[in-house]
Amino acid sequence: MQQEFSTQNWYSLREFNNFLYDIRYILLFYVLGDFITTAQALSIGIEENGFLALIIAEFGVWAFFVLKLAFVFVVYWFYKDLMSSSDSQMSEMWPMVKGVITFVGVFLVVNNLMVIWGNFGILQLLGIGSL
Repeated sequence: MQQEFSTQNWYSLREFNNFLYDIRYILLFYVLGDFITTAQALSIGIEENGFLALIIAEFGVWAFFVLKLAFVFVVYWFYKDLMSSSDSQMSEMWPMVKGVITFVGVFLVVNNLMVIWGNFGILQLLGIGSL
């Protein structure tokens, strides 16, 4: 028995596609950029984040990518909650949340590139971390 593609399913798919387009910079920097540069930086040194170091040591670098994808689904849940809210302040919060996550992604990519090319990160440069 073949299941028909209902209008509700079509709406959900379209909504998810709109969400993916809306978070394209999060996907580019926070998910792909951080994953690729972290994987490359691991060939030079070690992961400084203790939790991620444990996950990567136990399950491999692809587990880190799975965590990134799980984060995207958490953001989607948050997005749906914010966008379905009748409170205008809640729906106006989405651009800020999206911007913060994108900023974190850019920060992580730049930090990883600095580790790859200069053997130090942004926090060490600012004197917050150890060299």
